[in-house]
Amino acid sequence: MRGIPYVPTSEELWNGVVGVYFSLQSRSPSVEPGVDRLRRLELRRVREARKYLFDALSGVAMGMPFLDSLHPFYRELIELMIDRATYKHSLAKVGHATKAVASIYRDAVMAIRSATTNMDIIKARRNFLARVKDLVTDLKPELDFLKAAAVKLEGLPDIDPGLFTIVVAGMPNVGKSSFVRCVSSGKPKVAEYPFTTRELHVGHFTVLNDVKIQVIDTPGLLDRPLSERNRIELQAILALRHLASVIVFIIDPTHHSGYPLGEQVDLLREVRSSFNSPTIVLINKIDIASDTEVSAALDNVKLIDNSLPIFRVSTINCGGCRDVIDHIVDNHVIPRIKEALRQRSKL
Repeated sequence: MRGIPYVPTSEELWNGVVGVYFSLQSRSPSVEPGVDRLRRLELRRVREARKYLFDALSGVAMGMPFLDSLHPFYRELIELMIDRATYKHSLAKVGHATKAVASIYRDAVMAIRSATTNMDIIKARRNFLARVKDLVTDLKPELDFLKAAAVKLEGLPDIDPGLFTIVVAGMPNVGKSSFVRCVSSGKPKVAEYPFTTRELHVGHFTVLNDVKIQVIDTPGLLDRPLSERNRIELQAILALRHLASVIVFIIDPTHHSGYPLGEQVDLLREVRSSFNSPTIVLINKIDIASDTEVSAALDNVKLIDNSLPIFRVSTINCGGCRDVIDHIVDNHVIPRIKEALRQRSKL
């Protein structure tokens, strides 16, 4: 996810305040009396320290994502990673701290301006710095939590929920990552071992000259109730529910994926019954599958829904993948564009 601000620790904030404060020195030479010269210096120091601290805190409070304003995909995905209540509390406390900074600054200005001796000014300085240190120390748990959250948010895939999105689903090792590699600029790592695709992989390609399409490879979906799924599997559920303009479901009719055809078909049935997106089925690995294996896969898919579009492909060499994209463009992308233009013409 882009645009995540840097979150300092409370120690970094305090060191920054001290650094800003004592980097300012009196301008020389000066004809001002000593107390007036010190007063002017301390007013500059508290002003610049306040600005540094206010900017740092407000940058965190306003720069971190507001969960309620996010697209449902990002909102629910983030809530899998961090505690929602703690996140909102931490942002609120950091935001409210900016008001405390303003109050501490006003009190310091008043004390410095009313001071009649150098010692009074130094006392005001010490009081200002002590209150600032107490403030940032009190924010330590919240800043630590937000710093850890920021690292997790930065690791989220860069997904645009507004784009036409193809979500690729199916059991592990059926060829999902290879399909993404074939049809888009995305180059996810492909491994032969089960459960190797550990996050969403996103690619893009352009059709009709300037229409950008997003294609997402999901983690392996296993045929278990949602309550039994782990976090990786839930990521795929979120993608299917909130992002999919079209679902491309890939089946391996051979034994190479390690999952029997019956389990794969059961998963297809679950996807069909749980989500409303149009579904396209790919029978993959036709370069090594026997006619009997392909026919069995076709028959099982037709038992679920005889109207499902089915394509035979070989993602290892991208055979048939272009036909899949052409079908999606003709039957889903172009109709969406026409509908958008029709709606726009009504305005």
